[in-house]
Amino acid sequence: MDNQKYIQEFDRSWEINYFLNYISNRTICLLCGFEPSIIKKFVIDRHFRRCHSVQYSNYSDTEKLNIIEALKLVYQDDVVSSPPENSSEKPLLASYAISLLIGQNSKPFTDGTFIKNCIIEAVKSFGNSLTIDEAMSIPLSAKTITSRITDISNSIQEKLKNLLISCTYFSLCIDESTDIRHISQLSIFIRIVQNDFSCVEELLDFVPLHGTTTGLDIFLAVEGALKKFDIDLSKCSSITTDGAKAMIGSKIGFAGQLKQRNFNIPVIHCIIHQEALSGKVVKLSTAMETVTKIINTIKGGQKFLMHRKFQLFLTEHKAIHTDVPLHCPSRWLSATKCLERFFAIRKEIFLFLQEMNNSKFQEYISLLEDVTFLSELAFITDMTNQLRLLNLKLQRQNQNISQLVSHVDSFRRKLQLFKTHLNNDIFHFFPSCQILLEEYGSSCNFKQYISIVDSLITEFDTRFTCFEKLRTELILFENPLTAPIEEQHLDLQDELCDLHNDISFQYWFITL
Repeated sequence: MDNQKYIQEFDRSWEINYFLNYISNRTICLLCGFEPSIIKKFVIDRHFRRCHSVQYSNYSDTEKLNIIEALKLVYQDDVVSSPPENSSEKPLLASYAISLLIGQNSKPFTDGTFIKNCIIEAVKSFGNSLTIDEAMSIPLSAKTITSRITDISNSIQEKLKNLLISCTYFSLCIDESTDIRHISQLSIFIRIVQNDFSCVEELLDFVPLHGTTTGLDIFLAVEGALKKFDIDLSKCSSITTDGAKAMIGSKIGFAGQLKQRNFNIPVIHCIIHQEALSGKVVKLSTAMETVTKIINTIKGGQKFLMHRKFQLFLTEHKAIHTDVPLHCPSRWLSATKCLERFFAIRKEIFLFLQEMNNSKFQEYISLLEDVTFLSELAFITDMTNQLRLLNLKLQRQNQNISQLVSHVDSFRRKLQLFKTHLNNDIFHFFPSCQILLEEYGSSCNFKQYISIVDSLITEFDTRFTCFEKLRTELILFENPLTAPIEEQHLDLQDELCDLHNDISFQYWFITL
């Protein structure tokens, strides 16, 4: 840059040139070393006027240029020899470079996290130091990847084989499903209990079922998968299934095939699945169906304009929520969120439907004024929330069957409690019902919904009968001091007698 151009810049705002931007994100004052936190013209101008304008205001353009050049020479060596490290520029550049490759190759944007994990693993393999030449030397062709995956699979299979040979017991989880090609597939998961009581869970096999999917087909598929690992069902302690008739049929189902071959193995329907099926009593109520229809009328299908009007309407009326989610029947937990939000903004929804002034909304408007409908809505909102809480408890990780059974037994007892509370007009567990009761008073009759609680009690008692067969073993596992000796296996009765009469053990157990 020639001197004339420098002087022209000084005439516009010459004090700004006293700042040297020697790193892309760092700017300092050449006169005093001040480093502003924000690089803005008014910040630099204010600093100059406050700190240096009195001293340098009477300088000519040539003098200004000489001062600038002299000060830049002072900082030049520091800039060239030891530039400060930038902790954010390199990752930013790398992020843009990877994003460009993702866009150029039409890859999903969600692959960014996967690529990041690949980079981390590659750097770890090279001892936290990876050069371009080393990165280029990593073999990643399709043939190589196929070979590596095969080696990994064989290694896992060999480790599983060794674990199954040396283990004391194992349990299976079997699920039959259909893929997009309408081919039935059997997923077999295994949980291995080792001698030190540690557990290993792994996918044992994935078997396609061509033709029929009877209980015999499933049994032969499981038997064939176990033969690959040189074991049989003699060590199997329990089997969990998806509850299909081909699985739990006592005669020709998979459970029946086990009995015919004298395998005394408990076959348990998935506990979480059973809980979801039991909750259908609530999901099939009239209020749930009506709520789904109203939401679909407002935001379902191609109703984009009406949905935007609805969101704007809620914002203008300062509603608690600015939208209500769609409910998918196959996802049980979504029902609670949908009902809770709908009940919270039911008044705003009523006003919105009135404002739309559409004849097809008249039925919904009259329902939202009906105390009977609102009472049912409040009840199923609270009831589905209780089922949701149970579902979340059942989905916690690292739980054994005793803990799952305890959660279900606790909820079955709560159902009896809910029934008593409704009879006595106590709404501690029903906050939505309490809100409606405060608004409409004695017009609300929640006792009529005791029949729904009775239906839930019947469903839970019917579906979880398999627990009663395991009750003795579960008590022995959790608390051997309370296990009835005569009901236990003959091989355990002698040891249980010793435990029940061991004074030191009883004292130690009580102190816990």
